[in-house]
Amino acid sequence: MKRILIVLVVLAVIAAGGWYAYGNYTAQQQAVADKAAADAAAAETLTDLIWASGRLQPETWAGLNPATGGIVTTIHVQEGDMVQAGDLLLEIGNEGLQAQVQVAEAAVVEARAARDELMAGATDAQVAAAEAAVAAADAAVSLAAGQMGEAQAAVETAQAQVSIAQSEYAERASHPTAAEITAANGRVAMAQAAVETAQAAYNLVRGDAEIGSMPQSQALRQATAALEAAQAEAATVINGPSAEQLAVIAAQVAAAQAGVDAAESRMPGAEAAVMSALASQASAQAALAALQAGATAEQIAMADAHLLSAEAALASAQANLRQTQVVAPFAGQVGQIATNVGEMTQAGTPVVMLGDVSALHVETTDLRETDVVRLREGMLVEVSFDALPNRFFEGTVAHIAPMSNTSQGSTNYTVRVEMAELDPSLRWGMTAFVNIDPEAATASAPEGGN
Repeated sequence: MKRILIVLVVLAVIAAGGWYAYGNYTAQQQAVADKAAADAAAAETLTDLIWASGRLQPETWAGLNPATGGIVTTIHVQEGDMVQAGDLLLEIGNEGLQAQVQVAEAAVVEARAARDELMAGATDAQVAAAEAAVAAADAAVSLAAGQMGEAQAAVETAQAQVSIAQSEYAERASHPTAAEITAANGRVAMAQAAVETAQAAYNLVRGDAEIGSMPQSQALRQATAALEAAQAEAATVINGPSAEQLAVIAAQVAAAQAGVDAAESRMPGAEAAVMSALASQASAQAALAALQAGATAEQIAMADAHLLSAEAALASAQANLRQTQVVAPFAGQVGQIATNVGEMTQAGTPVVMLGDVSALHVETTDLRETDVVRLREGMLVEVSFDALPNRFFEGTVAHIAPMSNTSQGSTNYTVRVEMAELDPSLRWGMTAFVNIDPEAATASAPEGGN
């Protein structure tokens, strides 16, 4: 009995071992089958995925260069610097253009100041100064008029002296007249008759010893002296003025005429002084009236035109200067400087790379045309980077280029992928890898995606 039990136990153990072995074999076969099915499903899934590489790019970026070529004189930034829109990054030789800008700026300041002064109106000090100028001009007119009056009086005095000298000369030159000669001869005849009468009376007492003291002798002597005087006077009258006398009077006439000429020569100057004083007076009065009346519409328009002209000249000078400068068109980071001070740069050759790194995105570089047709904007993607190989970032297809680009004979499309979060250590230009499961991405994409 005991042996039978032992045999039954052995048989039971054998049977259990066989059943276990059979079950284990079946499980292994099922696992193999399951793995094969999983591998097949994975292979099918991998075949359906879209893979592409790309580059991390700033939201906005640009390769900047001066509009004209020249020698680089100043680089104001370094690679990695953050700049604001309008910051000056680089310059080529432009000293003359800078001077033109400074001159134009000064002209604008001057024109604006003149316009502001015009619009502000006259100050009390300016009005007082203008009134003083009018008073001074009035005094100058009075002085000039007085000087002109003196000059005119001098001319008249000189002319009177000429008239007197000429009259005297004419008077002297007109003698003797016939009447004067007749009168002179008559006086001689009368004196001769008186001598003859006195002589006859003298002859009656000539023999008297006292003849010398007698009246007849005195009368004869007086009559003789009167005759001689009459004869001398007659000779003077008949001969007229001598050449020397006339020459003296003529010299007096010439001197008087010279005085007239001298006095008259001062008249034009005196008249000009009066005219100048009157013009200054009118100008001073007009200036005072203008200050008191304020700026006219024409003056304001002229001041505006001058200011606009100065501003236009400044804008032109600044535009010329900008041709030699590289200025940041937007805020961002200087990614690269491709030149050095002293090097020649050519127009159109980028020398500064600037990007707005506040928002980065990935742009694919090798997405095939056979894959791009399966993409839609709004699809979810998975992005990884060589720099961070063990990290994955969720992104969204933001834009699909409408036109292809050709690289090394391959037709590719650029797709822009945006990510809500990125590691701060990632940098502009890093290599990215994008993979998209069209099935899952489409299922997860928001409604309304294109």
